[in-house]
Amino acid sequence: AYAYNIKKAKKLFAEGMKEAGLKKLTLTIEGSSDSTVTKSTLDTLQQSWSELPGLTVKEKLVPFKQRLLDQENHNFDVVLAAWGADYAEPLTFLNMFVTDGANNDGKWSNKQYDTLINNASDKDALSDTKRTADEIKAEKTLYDDSAVNPVDWMNAAILSNSKVKGVQYFSSGAPYYFWNAYRSKK
Repeated sequence: AYAYNIKKAKKLFAEGMKEAGLKKLTLTIEGSSDSTVTKSTLDTLQQSWSELPGLTVKEKLVPFKQRLLDQENHNFDVVLAAWGADYAEPLTFLNMFVTDGANNDGKWSNKQYDTLINNASDKDALSDTKRTADEIKAEKTLYDDSAVNPVDWMNAAILSNSKVKGVQYFSSGAPYYFWNAYRSKK
């Protein structure tokens, strides 16, 4: 459901500015200076967000450890952070946004969301159908409230030798295991 629509963005931003009683707004986006992709991502966000009338966007690059401290201490306007799945189940991401959660650095709170995540983790955990329904409703709540806004998705190109067999590839946790890998003679 994420799509670029500058006309709609300008309309919604103007409504928000009016509701907040603002004519101008300056936001600083913070990112990690020791990441190879952060600067280009911040540049892209700054360029696209600056199309909104009345918005000035500044960039702040700090070392990774400082960004983590700023997140933890809620010392940011907007922060560019990344999260990789620890396990192959939506709760690896969805658990991050429960009220007072350890990784809920934006301090977003929604009772319905908390109930859905609690149900998915407890009452409905053993029912794939019910747990998935809870997770889908929770994700829609995140989206509708704009609690978090993904700007990109991680991917990686992997070069492999066709003679190496038995390598296992995963979409979460460790990207690959060589536990059963071997080299064939053909």
